[in-house]
Amino acid sequence: MIIFDSNYVCWVCSFALSEGMLYRGGRTEIIYGFFRQMISVLENFSPTQVVFSWDSKISKRREIYPEYKANRRKELTEEAAMSRKLIYLQFEEIKNNAIRELGFSNCFEVEGYEADDIIAKLVQNYPNEQEPTIVISSDEDLYQLLDFCSIYAITKKQTTDKEIFKRHYGIEPAKWSEVKAIAGCGTDNVKGVSGIGEKTAAKYLLGQMKPGKKYKKILDSKQLIKENLRLVKLPFENTPTPKVKQNHLDISKFVSVCKEYGFESFLDKKTLSRWEAIISRIH
Repeated sequence: MIIFDSNYVCWVCSFALSEGMLYRGGRTEIIYGFFRQMISVLENFSPTQVVFSWDSKISKRREIYPEYKANRRKELTEEAAMSRKLIYLQFEEIKNNAIRELGFSNCFEVEGYEADDIIAKLVQNYPNEQEPTIVISSDEDLYQLLDFCSIYAITKKQTTDKEIFKRHYGIEPAKWSEVKAIAGCGTDNVKGVSGIGEKTAAKYLLGQMKPGKKYKKILDSKQLIKENLRLVKLPFENTPTPKVKQNHLDISKFVSVCKEYGFESFLDKKTLSRWEAIISRIH
């Protein structure tokens, strides 16, 4: 199974491709990039099932911690706000139309929850020893799920699995949420114990930290760590488990969607043959 952290893939495409790719009055460069990345990933990993996971605009985490991801909510100029709006319109087009029109049945967004929560529920509840689960993302929060999957970052073309993680951090993936609860998470604006980084937090959890000022700081911050763990542990409380369904893919749908968005470069014989080979394996 391949699970796309779809917002991540969209943002990669928005940074990688210049603005201005238009078709019938609408911007399409992110949609084009998403298709290109999707084809490449599905060809490389040959999955039998594909899932697309999306972030909800509403956050249950923000209800209990208003500062959650507040560092990302910056004041924008009028021009930047319009540019951001056009970017999000393409996100919505991919999520609500393009993927579904291709015949993919598993495109999940759950109000109040993040793509990471959906991914966590999926990898924990759909184990498959015959076919590994690969999550397409660069989000380090997902490291806590490496007992159930591996993570592939498309920008680095790099896979992280459980053994790679353990060699680097010296701890089991299941302990990663505790590391983040102690050290905090800068990208999500979750404040950790002052002066404590991830490696120090890992040493503390392994019992390898000598008593001292930093050790005492962690001991004195039990309430903060408990509150942080509620924010960083995946999945967030009460995340529903999505039901994975059979897909309905065929080459005619791919041709129709590419024509709809003006993606003529995907309609050459070589790309059509690649797509036929991809969908022949997906059920």
